Amino acid sequence: MKESLEYKKSIREFRGFVSLRNKVTLWLSVVVLIGYYSFVLSIGLFPDILGYRLGPSSITLGIIVGVSLIALCIIVTGLYTFFANQYFDRRQGEILRELEKSGALEDLKNGQGY
Repeated sequence: MKESLEYKKSIREFRGFVSLRNKVTLWLSVVVLIGYYSFVLSIGLFPDILGYRLGPSSITLGIIVGVSLIALCIIVTGLYTFFANQYFDRRQGEILRELEKSGALEDLKNGQGY
């Protein structure tokens, strides 16, 4: 295992990148889970409110909330896709090239990186 400054910098950048990607993924997942669990909980606790009809139509507040939840999931998926395409993929390629150049990539593949 090499201990050069470039090696340590590459490993540090790799760990920082993985940490950032995991944090973004976690927070977007939390947003979706909170939305779904709030909706299911509101069905159980406030069925009369979600069953409220909006005007003379058969559309209820629950339908609007459900469609909004689907829209939220589409937006969150779009955000992650945008971040992945615009930042994560490009940065991952840069970091992998740096790791390969410093020799850290082979150590990480063999489980020897720190």
